[in-house]
Amino acid sequence: MAVLLVSIELALGILVPWWIVRRDLKKLDGARLARAWNDASFWSAIVLFGPLSLPFHFTKTRRSLLGFVLGLAWMVAAFLTIGLLGSGLSLLFGVE
Repeated sequence: MAVLLVSIELALGILVPWWIVRRDLKKLDGARLARAWNDASFWSAIVLFGPLSLPFHFTKTRRSLLGFVLGLAWMVAAFLTIGLLGSGLSLLFGVE
């Protein structure tokens, strides 16, 4: 059961940042969208670094301190979401 929970958390470590970046890309204007990662770089960053890639995405697209802070906030939110879901599943299945 522990292997299943770790696998779910690994999947969430990819899915949560993917959702956050894709949601952000839909809202970007032309200049900011042009600075975003191409598909290969996007998937490499999301799969390899998970939530740690979020500050880089937001800083790269916004080129400002506000973008970096926004990325940090989304990174913390992603880690909290993944941690809370993992803890909830652990409690649900009775795994310590």
